[in-house]
Amino acid sequence: MLKWLWRLFLLTLLSGLLVSSLLFFALYHTYERLTDEAPVAWLRFDKLGEQHYQLHLRTTDQCQERSFPIKGDDWRLDARFIKWPHWLTLMGFEPQYRLERVEGRYRNIQQSNDLPHKAYALSPQTWVQPQWLDTLSFLVDTEFGSSTYAPMDKGQDYVVYRSNSGLFARAQEKAATLEPLALTASRPCQLPQSYWTQAALWLDRQARTLAQQPAE
Repeated sequence: MLKWLWRLFLLTLLSGLLVSSLLFFALYHTYERLTDEAPVAWLRFDKLGEQHYQLHLRTTDQCQERSFPIKGDDWRLDARFIKWPHWLTLMGFEPQYRLERVEGRYRNIQQSNDLPHKAYALSPQTWVQPQWLDTLSFLVDTEFGSSTYAPMDKGQDYVVYRSNSGLFARAQEKAATLEPLALTASRPCQLPQSYWTQAALWLDRQARTLAQQPAE
């Protein structure tokens, strides 16, 4: 009897560890490897009206250009960075980052408080929230946010770079960027996801569905 209970306990423990690992892997999958300085986004603009622009964005994690109507004087791009402790880097875990959102920014504080404002998510939501990593100090060395912003100008393009310390942007004249910046996709567009990734994302969808169901 005791042997059977012990086996049941081990099976339950291993199942719980597997489910937890898959859910955290779903969050991990939304991040990109952080190595040396490299371009991660290219932005251009079409003016629609006063303090109103159509922002066109290309990123390394997407195969298609995305467009967003934004209002303000500046554009702003946010990202989240995660650095693992030394013992995990020795196991092959490299620092990670992900682009989180893009939005407009008014320079005048009163306008920022009074005028319409909208932000757009750039990464999928997962059941495991990034802030939960703060409680796992033995797994995470540091986790921080970074943003960069610059004026919106229909005659100016911007290239956003990521480095170990965060994001920064460099302006490029439109005449010098007749062709969009060649961004190397982090994942080939036609490459199928691994079974491990598919299982993690499926389990994450089930967890989010259960979390959204109203309590009886």
